[in-house]
Amino acid sequence: MDLETTVMRKVAWRLIPFLSFAYLINALDRFNISIAALTMNKALGLSATTYGLAAGAFFWSYVLFQLPASTILTRLGARRWLGITMVVWGVCSAGTAFVTDATSFVAMRFLLGVAESGFFPGVAWFMTRWFPSRHRGRAMGIFYAFGASASVIGGPLSGNLLLLNGWHGYAGWQWVFLIEGVPACLLAALCPILMRDRPEDAAWLDRDQQIWLRGQLDAETNTSSSHSLTLMQSLASPTMMMLILGYLLIGFGVYSKNFFLPLMIKTMGYSDQTVGYLSSLPNLCGVFGMILFSRHSDRTGERVWHVALPCLLACAGLLGAGLTLAVNPILAMSCFCLAGFGISASLPCFWNLPTAWLGPAAAAGGIAVINSIGNISGYVAPQMVGVLRDATGSYEIPMLAASLFMLAAAACILVSPRTAGRPILARVRARR
Repeated sequence: MDLETTVMRKVAWRLIPFLSFAYLINALDRFNISIAALTMNKALGLSATTYGLAAGAFFWSYVLFQLPASTILTRLGARRWLGITMVVWGVCSAGTAFVTDATSFVAMRFLLGVAESGFFPGVAWFMTRWFPSRHRGRAMGIFYAFGASASVIGGPLSGNLLLLNGWHGYAGWQWVFLIEGVPACLLAALCPILMRDRPEDAAWLDRDQQIWLRGQLDAETNTSSSHSLTLMQSLASPTMMMLILGYLLIGFGVYSKNFFLPLMIKTMGYSDQTVGYLSSLPNLCGVFGMILFSRHSDRTGERVWHVALPCLLACAGLLGAGLTLAVNPILAMSCFCLAGFGISASLPCFWNLPTAWLGPAAAAGGIAVINSIGNISGYVAPQMVGVLRDATGSYEIPMLAASLFMLAAAACILVSPRTAGRPILARVRARR
């Protein structure tokens, strides 16, 4: 076994399982309200519009605190900062069990957004400190796949937790938040044990392995220094603007579906527990999409079409779901599965595009800014779906709108390399 294979296998087995499982819990604590809403909305007196407002409140703070969190991350180091983040979001998630009305629900979602704001950009930046670019796509694919698995596991888990209704005086939806908030706090204790901020600090790599990995990462930094941009220059470039817009539009597809999928399936006449199981199917398809496309993208070195094609598949799926939801449940679920496959497959491959343009000076801040702007959709999309649902009495129009957003996202991704002096595709392949 050659040195590169040995080193990267050690790094992957040390870091990826822990970070990926933490992302699973992160996503679970973010989206478990979609199952809790099956009984919580009636208990708190929430309409679809009010629920959309409260669900989206998470993203007010999630967007606002990305850059401050990124600044703290670079000063404290990922090892300490991610541990702090996990404790705080676990407490906030569990605390959602004690909301009593729309106002307190919005407030708790806002606090959860503050707590989670540092996790994803922190991990994305941390990946650049440990994985050379030719290995990063697969690592991000596994990481994202675990996040998608949150809904595969979370749907049935949360659906069955609703059966605890009345146990020790708490409603079933309250137990969803109480029980699912605990794992984040437990995982935080493993951060100082498993994580190191630099290869040089990793006792589980011998000296030659540390030197090789550091050399690979430094070589990429030196290669990028000739076109390294400051954060503001990166944001002002046409290429980055198209990529940010594309990521924002992908977010509309993600959040239009994720926050309302159980409620849409419920309109087909299924029980709450059956809804929990059925809602996991599109997300299971998403896990396969993430792994398949990220691995193929790393093997071929092609990045642009590995984002655009899944967006087009998601567009077709959301369009079909909107047209069949009220007339053919089986076909509608098949379309939701196609949409889940496409949306999820586009996400890990996407991050190879902007990081090809962000030099070392802009990396942490650039990732945070892209994620911040992209997650504005996390507030707007649930609001849009809720308002259109209340106005039309069905989910057909919201899903048709979401399909158009995914079509526009594919167009932005395909156009982005044409706005640059040097194509993204060529640059990514040159680094392989």
